[in-house]
Amino acid sequence: MDYEECIKTKGYAIMISNISDWENNSLTASKYNSLLYCIKGSANIEVNLKEFMLVSDSYVVIPGDSLVKCISKTEDFEAIKLLNTTEVMMSVSIGMNMDTMQNIFVNPYNRVLDEREAKIMKNLFTALELYAEMPNFAHHADFAFGLIRNLFIMIADIGMSTKKDNMQSVVFTTADSYFINFIKLLHKHCCQQHDVAFYADKLSITPKYLNEIARKTANYTAKDIISKFLVARIKRELIISGNSVQRIAYDFNFCDQSSLGKFFKKATGMSPVAFRRSRQ
Repeated sequence: MDYEECIKTKGYAIMISNISDWENNSLTASKYNSLLYCIKGSANIEVNLKEFMLVSDSYVVIPGDSLVKCISKTEDFEAIKLLNTTEVMMSVSIGMNMDTMQNIFVNPYNRVLDEREAKIMKNLFTALELYAEMPNFAHHADFAFGLIRNLFIMIADIGMSTKKDNMQSVVFTTADSYFINFIKLLHKHCCQQHDVAFYADKLSITPKYLNEIARKTANYTAKDIISKFLVARIKRELIISGNSVQRIAYDFNFCDQSSLGKFFKKATGMSPVAFRRSRQ
């Protein structure tokens, strides 16, 4: 069973990955929530314009629809990759302390330095991998989601333990908060809203200040970030939807197919049709 079929039937999939699908030298929109746990080698990856260095026994939590890219990696890089749907994440988080969940997203990256914690996490991954290969028993979801829940509890506890001597490291500045909320707004609105002014208005700040925050935080202008999100979403639509370019132009709030084509070619060097053909 491939991972798409596994996610369709079970809501999650687990595999060993060398993230070769992230090596196209451009940002790609992740389709599912992901947990990447490095078991060999190292890789420098970018998630929502922030860089993380994965080494053995380190992990990164990647929310669905995040922009991801592999900047570099060693030839022997391998990671356990857990994918799950939003519905699974909601089920997993029910009843979990909100501080616990918040800590996961405040500290999406960490290294597991305690050998016992590393062993527990690997055992949880192993159990989940074995269980994913089994038929859907009556209580399959309860057991599998329990394992995923325990993985995220471990991650939250590891993050809290790592940061307990330096609590200031998890305190956001005002600019950080604006940038995080800007990214959240992009996840929700980027397909329809392409102008910096829209997001600045939603944040109750000026477009100039939003640009300053974006440059300081990510070394891109706010317009550049909007474009990167938009291109990633359009790429995914071209690959998986089967919709005509004209329909995609309509869905993504371009005035016509030509406008979408000019925007996409300027960003990628390829027309939408050429890009779709290159992925078939």
